[in-house]
Amino acid sequence: MKSEEYTQSTPTNKGRLMLSNLNVVLFFLLGSGIFAFIGFKFWSLKVNPFRDFGIAIAMFGLAFLGWGLVVGLKPAELAMPVALSVLPFVLGFLFLVSAATFNWQKNNKILIFSIAIVFLAALFVLRTVVLPSDPHFSENGLLYFGAQPEVLILYVLAFGGAFMPALHVISTRITVWRQAALTRIFFNLIVLGGVILMVSENDSLQVLNSYILIVGFVGLLFNLGRGKIQVETK
Repeated sequence: MKSEEYTQSTPTNKGRLMLSNLNVVLFFLLGSGIFAFIGFKFWSLKVNPFRDFGIAIAMFGLAFLGWGLVVGLKPAELAMPVALSVLPFVLGFLFLVSAATFNWQKNNKILIFSIAIVFLAALFVLRTVVLPSDPHFSENGLLYFGAQPEVLILYVLAFGGAFMPALHVISTRITVWRQAALTRIFFNLIVLGGVILMVSENDSLQVLNSYILIVGFVGLLFNLGRGKIQVETK
């Protein structure tokens, strides 16, 4: 408590906190913009699995935008705006499943989607009713989701378990080897950083993690943003 009071009452620390808040907002806005742009690039190919993968990436961008607004506006009640920002993340999960299974037989695809929907429904009940999350800010202005360990592991399973198969499917259908390889590398950095973003509440680690994510974002922008993504269309 003393450190919080000191942060609130000392002008120098107030200035540092405002700068930290601005940096966090800019980080989320950067991620949101690049996610939206890369998502549009894949969506504009108009064929699956790239279209659904692009929608998923754009949904993650919308989630980042929501978290950036939460940090910037600092509402008195965090639970609802943070939960609303999680919704695009959940929708993105479903589109990743669709991208990963785009060429499966219909019955198998329906089965996987049914499992995914049940999984997400169980996750929603767990995080809102059974083990409610407690989102909060650190002394340095970083936003933490405050999820319980049981909820966190389900978040990680949903994110990594859907993202990695979908990434494999789309990257193996990018025909330019360098573009495909760098796509895998930079998206893997984002998956790694995304997991750390969800599970850690250590400010120092999150600052380092932000650099990992920025490298992933900027790398994707240079790799995929400068020209057409060359893909198989069959």
